[in-house]
Amino acid sequence: MTPAELRALLDRLGPDLDAFAAPWSLIGSGALILLGVPLETAGDLDVVTGVEGAARLRAAWGGWLAAGEAKAPDGPFRSDDFARYATPWGPVEVMGGLKVRGRALDVSGPIPSAADQLRILRLFGRPKDLAKAERLEAWLSAQT
Repeated sequence: MTPAELRALLDRLGPDLDAFAAPWSLIGSGALILLGVPLETAGDLDVVTGVEGAARLRAAWGGWLAAGEAKAPDGPFRSDDFARYATPWGPVEVMGGLKVRGRALDVSGPIPSAADQLRILRLFGRPKDLAKAERLEAWLSAQT
């Protein structure tokens, strides 16, 4: 999704996120784009919330639920309630109770700060996340 498509998606879904999933936060490429980092596209919008929020979204968005492969049970990322949605405005992944290497992911605010996003990308540690961290660091350096 382009930056304009991400903004439109968040405009459409923001009221639902506030009503059903609060507190919630965005992570990943979509969040970086919404912060202003010059990435061209994001594959989806990644939403982190609690287990209860994810369940309420599942009830509200059940018609958009997309089929997906289960994550490996021994992988570094585990959500107590994970779902992919094919909304009319773009794809969304909701991670309820996300844990990274067995620890709950600590995030704050709808779009966590660049420093928080950098911490999260480094914590995830996959090559694609570390590449995004480098892009984010370069963008932050250019801002000063």
